Amino acid sequence: MALFDTDVIIDHLRGNREAMEILLKFKFEQNYCSVITIGEILFGMREKEREQTFTLIDCFTSIPVDKEIVILAYKIKRRAKSYKLQLYDCIISATAIKFDQVLITRNAKHYPDDRIKLFIPGYL
Repeated sequence: MALFDTDVIIDHLRGNREAMEILLKFKFEQNYCSVITIGEILFGMREKEREQTFTLIDCFTSIPVDKEIVILAYKIKRRAKSYKLQLYDCIISATAIKFDQVLITRNAKHYPDDRIKLFIPGYL
């Protein structure tokens, strides 16, 4: 199972071929994203990307944020020492930990918790 971070999905929507290949690599698995990721994508969406964006997010199983995830996100934030983590990234981290999923992201520094299994694509 894979949990996709916002950056990889946006890269795909913006035409990055390598991001598309990453999505295809995991296509035979159940692919997930946090509802936080869906919000970030929709709020950053360009009007001309509307149809393509909704089609793509419909391919993911979204994971809602519950009390357990929020409390775990708070603990992740408290453990972080060297990087000022944002609320959204803490929630995505907590989601990956709670559901024991590989987090696919280009932003490893946003996810310093050693309990997170990261897959970092090789593209820039």
